[in-house]
Amino acid sequence: MNSENLNTILAQYIHDFAEPSQPDGEGTLWQAVDMFGAEWDIEAVDFPAMFARAMQGAAAQLDTPAVQPVGGLKLLMMRDSEVELVRECFRWLYNDENDDLKKRCGRAEMFADQITGRFRRCFPRMNKYTMTPADAVYFLNLWMPEENFFYTPVEAKAWADFMEYPVDFGNGASLNLTAYYAMCEELVTALKDYPDLIARHKERLRTNLGGINDQLHLLAYDIMHAAYQRGYYPKGFSRNATAKERAKAVKEKQTRAELCQQIAEKEQALQELQANPVQLPDLTGCRIVHKMFGAGTVLPGEGQFMVIDFNGTQKKFSYTASLSSGYLTTEDEAAMQRMRAYQTYGKTCDALQKELKTLKDELVKL
Repeated sequence: MNSENLNTILAQYIHDFAEPSQPDGEGTLWQAVDMFGAEWDIEAVDFPAMFARAMQGAAAQLDTPAVQPVGGLKLLMMRDSEVELVRECFRWLYNDENDDLKKRCGRAEMFADQITGRFRRCFPRMNKYTMTPADAVYFLNLWMPEENFFYTPVEAKAWADFMEYPVDFGNGASLNLTAYYAMCEELVTALKDYPDLIARHKERLRTNLGGINDQLHLLAYDIMHAAYQRGYYPKGFSRNATAKERAKAVKEKQTRAELCQQIAEKEQALQELQANPVQLPDLTGCRIVHKMFGAGTVLPGEGQFMVIDFNGTQKKFSYTASLSSGYLTTEDEAAMQRMRAYQTYGKTCDALQKELKTLKDELVKL
């Protein structure tokens, strides 16, 4: 996986993290998972009714005017003779005894073959209701989201192309689930270098999405989904791009790399500063001279303000603004040095934060 390209995508994803979840994104997927978990009962007496309730969220994700795998199962179970077959297919799909990824993939393919074969015998002219292994993998995600990864072919291909991952995952009977999961696991491993993003993701799960421990699988999918839907990829990265588009993409990639490097350097410098902060100096007792009020004595301060007693009259002044402007002076050089160090520290932190914001805004615009 191209780490430079990954940093480019994650910088944009982190910037957009607080925005409402995009269509078919993390929030809607977890609603489907939560609904399934609350309703699913393989032993239900009225299996078709239970299935309809459990799959409400899944139907919103999977069914379109062109393909309707959930609708197809509902239609198939309108025939009483097919209900137990569908139940047994799900019982077999959800059997995790001695499970490994290869067996899981095999069960998904077998599930799709069994349902599709049965449906074609019952409804030979209604192809949009048939099942693919990718649909079966979606059902596996509903059941064990921490073990599986949601899969959208066009989004997976775009991610693989941009990350220079040389695998075609296929679709239908040619679905290469092992390769797709391997790519997703690489992304999950890479995310461990982004602890702040992980913490924000877990907080979102806790507060909004039921607190399910997804092992970062949903976060990995949501990043790939957002990259495709929100246009994080540069124009021209596709293998089918023209020479002009590729040249522009190369230039944009170099610019992104430079921006990412600058951002990393600025963030490191800011972290180092914040790890050793310069404390606001205590000038209590120091003799201070004000251009208008004359000499006075510093009393115990109030936050960012110093209180000075001018022969019984007390005045408040900003620590930083008053001394730096020259209105206040002191003969205690050591106190002035402490004040200058504090002022320099604050100005440096502010400047780094402004530079970081500017760099990140430039990165998002590319």
